[in-house]
Amino acid sequence: MTHEPDNKSNVPAPKRKKLGDLLIEAGILDHQSLQKALGSQTNTNKRLGQILIDMGIVDEVQIAKALSTQLNIPYLHLGDKNIPPDVLAMVPAEMAENYMLIPVEEVHDELVVAMANPLEFYALDDLRFITRKHIRIAVSPQSEVLQAIASHYPKKGIDTKNTFADDATIELIKSTEEKEKEGGGAERELISKAEDPPVVRFANSILADAIKLKASDIHIEPQQAAVVIRYRIDGIMREILKTDKLIHSALISRIKVFSGMDISIRRKPQDGRSQVKFGQIAYDLRVSSFPTSYGEKITIRILNPESAKMTFEDLGLQGKHYQELENTISKPQGIVLVTGPTGSGKSTTLYACLNRLNSPEVNIITVEDPVEYKIDGINQGQINPKAGITFAAALRSILRQDPDIVMLGEIRDGETASIACQAAQTGHLVLSTLHTNDSPSAVTRLLDLGVDAFVVADSLIACIGQRLVRRICEKCKKPVTLSPELLKKIPATKDADHNGQYYKGEGCDACRFSGYSGRVGIYEILRISPSIQPLIKKDVSASALKKQATKEGFQPFFFDGLVKARLGLTTIEEVFRVASPESIDDETPAPVQPEAPASPPVPAPQHDYDQMPTVMGVRHPTVLVVDDSRMEREMMSHLLKTQDYRTITAQNGIEALKIAYQEMPDLIVTDYSMPEMDGLTLIKKLKSEMATRMIPVIMLTSNEDMESEIEVLGVGADDYLTKPVKYERFVARVNRLIQRKIESAES
Repeated sequence: MTHEPDNKSNVPAPKRKKLGDLLIEAGILDHQSLQKALGSQTNTNKRLGQILIDMGIVDEVQIAKALSTQLNIPYLHLGDKNIPPDVLAMVPAEMAENYMLIPVEEVHDELVVAMANPLEFYALDDLRFITRKHIRIAVSPQSEVLQAIASHYPKKGIDTKNTFADDATIELIKSTEEKEKEGGGAERELISKAEDPPVVRFANSILADAIKLKASDIHIEPQQAAVVIRYRIDGIMREILKTDKLIHSALISRIKVFSGMDISIRRKPQDGRSQVKFGQIAYDLRVSSFPTSYGEKITIRILNPESAKMTFEDLGLQGKHYQELENTISKPQGIVLVTGPTGSGKSTTLYACLNRLNSPEVNIITVEDPVEYKIDGINQGQINPKAGITFAAALRSILRQDPDIVMLGEIRDGETASIACQAAQTGHLVLSTLHTNDSPSAVTRLLDLGVDAFVVADSLIACIGQRLVRRICEKCKKPVTLSPELLKKIPATKDADHNGQYYKGEGCDACRFSGYSGRVGIYEILRISPSIQPLIKKDVSASALKKQATKEGFQPFFFDGLVKARLGLTTIEEVFRVASPESIDDETPAPVQPEAPASPPVPAPQHDYDQMPTVMGVRHPTVLVVDDSRMEREMMSHLLKTQDYRTITAQNGIEALKIAYQEMPDLIVTDYSMPEMDGLTLIKKLKSEMATRMIPVIMLTSNEDMESEIEVLGVGADDYLTKPVKYERFVARVNRLIQRKIESAES
């Protein structure tokens, strides 16, 4: 349903003048001052009026009264004016903030609106569209309008669009320290801001969204003019949201409050922890703050208690590696090291080993930093350097607790390494982690830490190297034929089958069209055999140990990854990303070849991308056009290209959802009725995800009834146009929403 502009507005006719010209006509500004102000404007995003005020050339009251006289509209002093709630409800807070206006009263079916700048080109059109009322404009000083917005609307930066239903399912389990914590006046003020309902809802939304997407970490990163929120999902960082910088202080304060950190300390790193309940599961949160150039960065590690219950099968251990690890941890004494970079799942592997060993017949004690997961039947301790409880000191103490099995969270120094090896020689099974690139390097690392070579040779049982690769989504897994170029990268080994079947995920709603869901481990296990023990000397190299181990069946990461790729657990691209093959000699045993299914490969679907090149570093905004009619898609794409937009097209909601996740367009234009997924369902899904909910959406439909329009706007559409579209209006709507998004990102 189209809505033609009414003629009852008290705004001057179509002839529009710029603010500078009106102020010159009013006699309060000269041409020289205007040019000086315009020159300053080229280096800032501020409006001309604000620049004139900052330069002291005019004040805001002079500007308002000049506009009142020149445009022949009333001047309104807002002061402490009482605005009825039903009048405020007619204009969304976002529109009020973007256009610096506020509804004041309703008189005879006309809505009186006070504006700081009545020259805003699209404001009247938007007001009529949203309110379905005739608009009467008044002009007020900018500070009075902003003060009225702040008094009557929620604080800027905490937009209700940033929250969704799942935030209600987050339950914060407060710590004793937080409940009892008190501070001075400034600290109480910070805590009060952190407990504002919009701030609490926004923080809860971030946590709920991250848990729902199975993120392992949340990164809240301040930038010069915005705050970026990113999640690490399946080991890959994904930008989820870029929001107003004004939210940063309150959000950081909120996180500090519930994680037991000192809210008044901003220039020193801090660590904290908390626990939240989502659904029926309580998740531990490890929180870290770090001061940066633009403010404090916060990282939240989300610990899922289900990880502590993982078995060897869940980890991805199979065949030879399964048997080797099981035999290794069944030894009565010795030390077993799990190696790999940060985030490779070393702690999870240790917990899986403890689950396998846990029984009433053995005494298991752990020393961790901190205790990540609680396991019944195991005595778990945490280091506290401030109290003098280091890994080395704790290890000395627990050896007097008659343990059978000791788990050290990490070996960080020579003292801890020496005590651990000595414990392994005196009847204890010691499990720990070490940061090295591969398992042979763990041996040389112990030697570098100062442990005697004969002690290492005598105490070390095995070194387990591991990496994590993304697991193919089971709901969209399909066979795929590798390109000849990729096949050439797979090293030739004895009996290697280059014609084996491989798989990939096509992408679906369940995996957010990434093709991956979850992760699986790839492993290499270096057993310290009798033939390797004599090689362990002060100057031994990791390559010498690896060469001897290879003769006894040792296989590097890549081969385990290759087996898992042929079994359909991961893709060969993931294996190359995480564990690229090294130069492998002919003595390296080939991996066991799984039997390949006979299913034919399925080609990946293609989408229409109308790429507009980036010229001289200028980024053209991207618009996603969704319509099942090819003619409609081509017409809208052509029209948008004339406005210097880059367009992407999709023929239904499912394709559009995939492109939205992958491309993050600046605007989406969608039809209502489409096969597979209609426009209404598409908007609901987009607005339910924090990553996509801020993308503006225009709905196009042939339905002219008011009920359809209300339904579409109710699920979160930003605009609604009926077909046949008046293309001048369509372009104006697109330009308005794109400009609003750009200004919001730069504000």
